[in-house]
Amino acid sequence: MQQYFGISKEKNLIKLNSYDLNHIKNVMRMKENDKIIVAFNNVSYICTLNKDLLSANIIEIFKENTEKNDFKVYVPFLNDEKMSYIFKHGTELGITEYVVVFYTHCKYKLNKKDIEKKLNRWSKIIKEASEQSYRLIIPEIKGIIDVADIEANKSVNIMCSLDSVNVKNISSVLTHDNCNDTISLVFGPEGGLSSNEEKILSDKGFIKTSLGKDVLRTETVPLMVASIVKYLRDSE
Repeated sequence: MQQYFGISKEKNLIKLNSYDLNHIKNVMRMKENDKIIVAFNNVSYICTLNKDLLSANIIEIFKENTEKNDFKVYVPFLNDEKMSYIFKHGTELGITEYVVVFYTHCKYKLNKKDIEKKLNRWSKIIKEASEQSYRLIIPEIKGIIDVADIEANKSVNIMCSLDSVNVKNISSVLTHDNCNDTISLVFGPEGGLSSNEEKILSDKGFIKTSLGKDVLRTETVPLMVASIVKYLRDSE
């Protein structure tokens, strides 16, 4: 069943956003009484569509909130294909917030007038991935910021580093004991983080972390960490 996000609920009636009408009517070709899943306020429901295709009647609860704490990822500004890949699959794997960052080694630049357009496009990708994977929330996307504006949280702060010294393995940084805490992840673009950026982030409280001996593509890094987090959280 296709999932959508509701905008209001009153008793057994739940309303959908008007911008979903085209998808419901012309893409999915749905009709009155067709079943859909609607997520609202951290609960999703199996529903039947009403004639207006923008409201639905609740039949039963499908899923209640099982997401455990925040998982924020600071994403380097990459080309469109790689950004879309990270947002789509990162959302499927449970990331709750994205912040886009300009790093020294970023190959691509963006005019300020185009930032809002990019954020809107990325938000749409994240929403669709949330619906496809039956997430109960739509992850936030914020930015675009500089390295100096990155904030460490009070729990787990991971900085993926290509350095060979003074680096901890991911298995010692991310464990069963802390996987349900708030997690923040920083990783660089192609070429990694600069030494100055690593120092700035270390001073903020990020732990220099290795993902192993292999050098991963930039867009693979957050998905690997997200997979580890999901495995640890789901295995409890």
